[in-house]
Amino acid sequence: MMDSASRRRTRIVHSIDRIAAWIISLGGVSTIVAVLAVFVFLVWSVLPLFRPASLTHQAVVRLTMERPTAGSRAARTSGEPPSSEEPQQELQSRQTRHESLDDALPSNPVAFGVDESVSVLWGVSRTGILSVWELAQGRMVHQIPLSESENIVCATVDARRRSFVLGTQDGKLLPGSFTIQMTSVPEEEVPAQIRSHRPSPAAETKVVIEGDAAWWTAGQGLWRNSRVSVSREDPVVLGDRAVVLVDSSFRGETRLLAALTEDRVLHVGTSEKKLNFLTGEETVTFSGGSLELDAELGESFPSYLCMSGVGDSVYLLWQDGRLLRVDTRVVDAPQVAERLRVTRGNDTITAFGQLIGKNTLLIGTRDGEVSAWFPIKPENAKTPDGVQLVQGHIFRKGPAAAVCFGPSQRSRLFSVAYSDGTVRVFHATSEQLVAEDRFVAEVTASSAHGSKPLSAARNAAKSWETHISAVAIGPKEDALIAVEKHQAQLWRLAAPHAGITLRSVFGRVWYEGYPKPEFVWQSSSGTDDFEPKYSLTPLIFGTIKATVFALLFAVPLAFLAAVYTSEVLHKSVRAYVKPSLELMAGLPSVVLGFLAALVFAPWVETRLPQVLAVFYTVPFALLLGGHVLRVLPRSWQFVAARYRFWTILVACALGIALANYAGPLAEKAFFHGDIKAWLNGRVGSGTPGWAFVLLPLAGVFVAMTQILWIGPTLERFLPLASRQLWAWIKLGLFLLGVVAAFFASFLLGWLLTHVLGIDPRGLFLGTYVQRNAFVVGFVMGFAIIPIIYTIADDALTAVPDHLRAASLGAGATPWQTALRVVIPTAMSGLFSALMIGLGRAAGETMIVLMAAGNTPIMDWNIFSGFRTLSANIAVELPEAVQYSTHYRMLFLAGLCLFVITFIVNTVAELVRLRFRKKAFQL
Repeated sequence: MMDSASRRRTRIVHSIDRIAAWIISLGGVSTIVAVLAVFVFLVWSVLPLFRPASLTHQAVVRLTMERPTAGSRAARTSGEPPSSEEPQQELQSRQTRHESLDDALPSNPVAFGVDESVSVLWGVSRTGILSVWELAQGRMVHQIPLSESENIVCATVDARRRSFVLGTQDGKLLPGSFTIQMTSVPEEEVPAQIRSHRPSPAAETKVVIEGDAAWWTAGQGLWRNSRVSVSREDPVVLGDRAVVLVDSSFRGETRLLAALTEDRVLHVGTSEKKLNFLTGEETVTFSGGSLELDAELGESFPSYLCMSGVGDSVYLLWQDGRLLRVDTRVVDAPQVAERLRVTRGNDTITAFGQLIGKNTLLIGTRDGEVSAWFPIKPENAKTPDGVQLVQGHIFRKGPAAAVCFGPSQRSRLFSVAYSDGTVRVFHATSEQLVAEDRFVAEVTASSAHGSKPLSAARNAAKSWETHISAVAIGPKEDALIAVEKHQAQLWRLAAPHAGITLRSVFGRVWYEGYPKPEFVWQSSSGTDDFEPKYSLTPLIFGTIKATVFALLFAVPLAFLAAVYTSEVLHKSVRAYVKPSLELMAGLPSVVLGFLAALVFAPWVETRLPQVLAVFYTVPFALLLGGHVLRVLPRSWQFVAARYRFWTILVACALGIALANYAGPLAEKAFFHGDIKAWLNGRVGSGTPGWAFVLLPLAGVFVAMTQILWIGPTLERFLPLASRQLWAWIKLGLFLLGVVAAFFASFLLGWLLTHVLGIDPRGLFLGTYVQRNAFVVGFVMGFAIIPIIYTIADDALTAVPDHLRAASLGAGATPWQTALRVVIPTAMSGLFSALMIGLGRAAGETMIVLMAAGNTPIMDWNIFSGFRTLSANIAVELPEAVQYSTHYRMLFLAGLCLFVITFIVNTVAELVRLRFRKKAFQL
């Protein structure tokens, strides 16, 4: 019967057991919750990337065509009659100017946009008139001629730079620039003479003009102030014939000009500003050439003319779909480079535009088709400049004819308006339809100027036909505006991650200037018109590449070392060897990466032939040493067996010494004396590359042939041969086998190269760079060897000794026992070691960050660099703007790494359980 002390101890033990069970359960549940929390956080951070964009109606604004005027000394409210004190001459000049501006926006502008705060709308007409409206009530606040000349016939405007070039009837080009400066001012800081004016009874917003400035109320105690300034440059004289079409681009600070005159001559040149630092005087110089296009133009002039972003091409486009590209790399000698059609059948062009950077042409047709064209440099181009214009993207067909484009000023977004009033926003590169809506026309023509609620406008315009003349995306890509006759409709656009789709993230995308669709990761550059490229495929490929090469180096060494220490090495030596290998796992990866980048990579680059030769000479030295020991007297063999470990080290040292001589000899004999030039494809054929890659396989084949066929045959012919004679025979067979394997590998290499036409350069060999997969595989393999070795050794050691004893008792050798009994039994543990090593290699950051070169390219060249998911996150996350597309794409990279690791570990666990089940059956 239990006494009270025993019962108390029992209760304490049970209580401790319950507490331990609770703690263990809490730890397990906490681990699962933590992993799920990480997964949920990653998904939550990534989901906005794929959230649909929104296009929200704001207002329909009726634009007044009243021209703002200002008194010579005092300001007044826009729309009020001039005072009787003003000189009659000024009034008449103002009326004359009023009548001469009837062709101003919004009828068919050449440029159109809004400011960053979406408070003013501006546009430039074909006759060079800059008009500005405030968007609260649609009142015109500025209308300024960009030139004092009255015979302007064409114009071009760069909306990003706010620069313009006007063409005149007398053959002149008038370049210049303008600025629209917007400020918000609290009412108490507005000058008193401005606040003193009262709006007219019909006006809801006070608009006051004072000199070159406009003031108007913005609500909530704020006033808006806008100022427009125009800077005119010296004119460029082309001749005395009228300018029909004109365009310009910039190369740095140099303005590039292209103009087609009435005499069918294309003029191309550069206008460059030069500052005299001594006098401070700024001069403009023009130089260029011309090209007669009588034969090219035919009976009609082109409808559109545009210049590429860097001025190396000029495009002439007809409405019937004909396109003529002129090579203007040398402005003094332009030449016709390409002729093609950009429409199908009898379809005609109804809209034309250029994306940011001016290298992609947007073409809209009468059938509603919208396509993007850009130049590439294919290998088989037959044009003088090696450039070919291709149709890179075709977008979803519209419901009616495309009438105008509105490209974004900061990305590859663009808007397109159709003749039925449909307005769409596309992302050019991904071909994604970002948003879509319809223009709501206002039918109450007698309504006072100002905005109307959207619902009222919708109810009044059920069947009203629209004729949109211009459409634009706001500078911040937060607004979309379209103009139809004298009214504008404003939308709020929310598309922070436009262009991000599953196809663009994981599929091939045809980027501007690339010869074909490719996988590309490039998140930043030094130019404003750069297009970020967010394909994760190169990063996933880099992660796989790093893992594969690291495992190719680490797994054989770790597994062989585990088999050797568990099955062959004496326990007294194993007690020192295993802890020494396990200590390697304590080396920080940043130290290994530092050594790889600054010590090992430069050292390998200068001794590449010797390093590659080590992989052949060391195994050769070990095998040759084993055969030589069998020839030596038995007393020497006993000594070598006693000090086997040190004997192996001596053989390895001799193999390394042999590589120091064999490497340069092989480079001179087979790689034309320069292995890097051979790798780059400048010299030689692919035969020696295949030979040295296939040499191990050929050696294994020759060895198996000797073991399975030649050896038994010799035993039948020499049944009474002594042990010493057999040792000499096997040594001779080994040397003959080495020679046979060498010739067999070269024969296979010749067949692959010259018969099948397969060159290893371009597959797994290629141009040598200092920081490459070979260096990373060696150093990262060195980092994961301790982990794989420790787990594998423990798994092999855990195999019951009675299985070994039974195998040895049945007459098997120690190696037969290890291969056929111990390893199959420990297979689940060995596979776990492999999977843990794979996970360690896939998640490694610092070694690949410092030694891989961080080039996100996709090839299996062992001598080229790469970039992994983890290294990419480490490099770019500190630079990413919070909640930007770049920022969330890095979280998507982390989610991909998480999912890859989860899938690999799940599959590994299933395989491990299968191996474990088979092991229990033994």
